[in-house]
Amino acid sequence: MKRLTIHITLFCFLFVSTSYISESSPSANHTVTVQIGNIRNSKGRIQLQIYKNQETFAKETPWKEYYVSKDDMKNKMLVYKISDLESGIYGISILDDEDKNKKMKYSWMLPDEGFGFSDYYHVGMSRPKFEDFKFNLSGDKTVKIIIRYL
Repeated sequence: MKRLTIHITLFCFLFVSTSYISESSPSANHTVTVQIGNIRNSKGRIQLQIYKNQETFAKETPWKEYYVSKDDMKNKMLVYKISDLESGIYGISILDDEDKNKKMKYSWMLPDEGFGFSDYYHVGMSRPKFEDFKFNLSGDKTVKIIIRYL
């Protein structure tokens, strides 16, 4: 009887501790659904970049980068899902890379191609700061990006 009590107690302890670890694990993976609106045309592709801090954004060295086809565009909108992201701070910027050269095209010192940022519509003429478009990811999230053309 004493042995049975020990086994039941041990089983309950393991069950509770395993449940707690899986629910509160900081490495839980999440999905970010990116809704991209105001896409001018179907030429090229969307270049989506994920940043984790101001330093990498200032150096234009994204943590992850994706190239999104415009084939599924409807009503000037696209939806793209990014899976398996750990909890943390992120910021997403996009370029409507119409010529597929992986960089912003300029004329008269102004961008010729569209750009946008996670949940932030940039109206200024200078680059935004990471603080302007960052978000805290602690569960699945939807981010809206409205492309701006100058």
